[in-house]
Amino acid sequence: MSAPNPRDRFLRLIAAFKFAKAAFLLAVGFGALELLNPAAAEPVRHWAVALAWRFRPRAGPALAEALEQLPHRRIEVFGLLLFAWAALFMVEGVGLWRQKRWAENLTIAATASFLPVELYELARQLTWPRALALTFNLLVLGYLIWIKKRKAN
Repeated sequence: MSAPNPRDRFLRLIAAFKFAKAAFLLAVGFGALELLNPAAAEPVRHWAVALAWRFRPRAGPALAEALEQLPHRRIEVFGLLLFAWAALFMVEGVGLWRQKRWAENLTIAATASFLPVELYELARQLTWPRALALTFNLLVLGYLIWIKKRKAN
């Protein structure tokens, strides 16, 4: 048996990252839809207000009011968008795991399409998580473009 191709390991690492992002988005999506249930929403509201208060004492009451005024329709749309985004990450992950060329193209297009938003958010407020996410996405994009060009030559 031959040693695994390093390309395979990188694609699988990218796929695993896509799976992790999909799982996170699914959890947030289910959490958003859970806010539609008043009994379930109360502990979430309490937790969010307590967390906001720790970071900014005046933010707690403002966040509580904002959560209470969110229309149910907006929460539903937000949850559905998160599920659609998670589905995209799952499709990318499965395709990359199976080393499909279409998945490489899809991942290049999807990753590149989010870069303007990531750059805007980073310019708006520089934080380590945003900088790390942008760096990782640029590395993924660069690697996939590099292997596409290498295959073309």
